Amino acid sequence: MKRLPIFCCFALAATIAGLPVATSAAEKTDVLLAKGKVTLKVTDKWVRKKPKSRIIEHEFAIPAIKPDRQDGRLTFMGASGGVKTNIDRWKGQFRNQSRKPKVEKHKVSGQTVHFVDVVGTYSPPPFTRQKPIPKARMLGAIVETKKYGLQFIKLYGPEATIKANEAAFKSMLKSLVVAK
Repeated sequence: MKRLPIFCCFALAATIAGLPVATSAAEKTDVLLAKGKVTLKVTDKWVRKKPKSRIIEHEFAIPAIKPDRQDGRLTFMGASGGVKTNIDRWKGQFRNQSRKPKVEKHKVSGQTVHFVDVVGTYSPPPFTRQKPIPKARMLGAIVETKKYGLQFIKLYGPEATIKANEAAFKSMLKSLVVAK
């Protein structure tokens, strides 16, 4: 019988126990939306979590970067309500904004992606029972798919943690694949 390297044994045991396993920065995890018709690749440095709400399809914790003490949160969901309405709602969740929110529109894989960047004190909706986050940042994206509707992606949390993960968030958006 062939023996597995010791690291593989520990990784297998950790996986079975539900513990995170260190991986290389190049490894990615697929996130499937719209019943598998929309795919994005996220870094394995982000920790998959059970969604806090039924409307959230996928959720990840973004490990805090010093001096932050609180993890960031990344959520994915398909929804309706219109692009402008949702962007305005996202911007309205921030008070004491340290700069004007940035809103950009890009084409990725033939789809329109609306990118939003807001900095200030995050005020979550009251029904979430989350506390406000001072010195927070949100990177959001609304992907307009032609066949599968709007897909909402929202990364928010303490500012340093979100800044440290901005490149990975943008890389994830560039990995967008939409089935024909």
